[in-house]
Amino acid sequence: MEQVTINGSNTLSDVIAVARNHQQVVFSDGYVQRVRRCREQVDAFSKGGEAIYGITTGLGDNWRRFIPEEDRIRIQHNHILAHTCAVGEPVKEECVRAMMLVMLLHFGSGHTGIRLETLELLRQMLNRGVTPRVPGHGSVGYISLEAHIGMVLIGEGKAWYQGELLDGKEALARAGLAPAVLSSKEGLTIVSGTTSVTAFAALALYDAVTLALTADISGAFSLEVLKGTLMAMDKRIMDARPHPDQGRTAANIRAILADSPIVKKYRGHRVQDALSIRCIPQLHGAVKKTIRDGLDTLAIELNSSVDNPLVFEDGKGGAEALMGCNADGSYLGMATDYLAIAVTDLCKMSASRIDRLLNRLVSELPAFLNKNAEYNDGLMMIQYAAAGILGEMRILSHPAVVDNLTTCANQEDYISMGYNAAKKAYDLMELASYIIAIELICDGQALDCYEGIGPSSATGRVHALLREDVPELTDDAPLTPMIEKTAAQVRAGKYIEAVEAVTGRLKF
Repeated sequence: MEQVTINGSNTLSDVIAVARNHQQVVFSDGYVQRVRRCREQVDAFSKGGEAIYGITTGLGDNWRRFIPEEDRIRIQHNHILAHTCAVGEPVKEECVRAMMLVMLLHFGSGHTGIRLETLELLRQMLNRGVTPRVPGHGSVGYISLEAHIGMVLIGEGKAWYQGELLDGKEALARAGLAPAVLSSKEGLTIVSGTTSVTAFAALALYDAVTLALTADISGAFSLEVLKGTLMAMDKRIMDARPHPDQGRTAANIRAILADSPIVKKYRGHRVQDALSIRCIPQLHGAVKKTIRDGLDTLAIELNSSVDNPLVFEDGKGGAEALMGCNADGSYLGMATDYLAIAVTDLCKMSASRIDRLLNRLVSELPAFLNKNAEYNDGLMMIQYAAAGILGEMRILSHPAVVDNLTTCANQEDYISMGYNAAKKAYDLMELASYIIAIELICDGQALDCYEGIGPSSATGRVHALLREDVPELTDDAPLTPMIEKTAAQVRAGKYIEAVEAVTGRLKF
């Protein structure tokens, strides 16, 4: 079985491998050594009399209280219980698994002081398929969701194992595992940091890359069946405004339609196309830049230490604990707020192309791509679905990180709201896949209206893949199953694979 090694330089692909593909997780030797060395330092702090937040003191507003060594296990246990306050429906399994992997990445940085035994239990929960039940609402950027994972670590809460929802202790036992007894600082570490923000952002960004490239494909297909011109994709135009992502998008469109008989036949058909065709490189390029910026931020965040306090060696055989707040979720909060706006913009343009495909006044195709108008509506209503979905996406595009509430008796008088930003971006990606799917369905039906002339090799592959699940419509039929199946293909990157079999790797 393939595995992911945690080594301090992990990537988004590792998150996907574990969260979605259930690959096994192993620790590198360097990881183990870092964790053990830092824990030795925390144990030394714990035996001393210095006030160090979360190690020798209480937590939150109780930071003023010195906690005797014999009471610290109780404090850490209670910390998990008190922070278990998320509500509502549970988040998906892939989200919980992503969170658990991010915990392992962050906690093993060599600055948190968590014990190797606790990390080993978390690792084995991932490897053996113990998935805590984590409600999806009630986080300001950390704490609540993470505590529900912590509950299963200590043998409480609820978890799924082999498809059954069980008490946490029972789920662990069936997987051959025993609960942890948390020591100094561990309860604090588990609920601190940017775990949920990073996990949801990682999944959203991964999906956004797939969506952006698939939008290049659906946009190119629309250009083709709407008798568009490739003039607007000319490399000279791109070089005159040299944004790299704009140029790469235009190159993708040119590659997809390079041998299109339709494009060749209708060259010069119009002086220029509408903006939803002509501006594909400009808008798609801006969206990709936003995604790329988010990926750069994520790459740093995945391999960062985001706990408080953080422990550092002093170069003299000792160590120092520094109180700060790398646990703040603003970086990926802002990145995912911007990501939601960008992907909604991507779908806004797709929705405009959908309208052009269905509107006989501009498409030069049958109204609503209806092949039997006497008794049928054709694809008229599929645009209504796209409009409603896009309306939901616009709501989710409102930024979250601009909000603020004071918490913890004014000790936390500023909060990032990064979780809300990352979660809505994650939710938005699924909605976006429906918009792109609807455009592809319209593209396929439009192509079927042509007689005696075929598509490019690449869009021909797209059409063939589409027709595996979506038949050519000659009479009205329920559209929901077609949209769902096509959107699943979009999310799985199937249309990218189909096109790249002809063009080679698309540019991103």
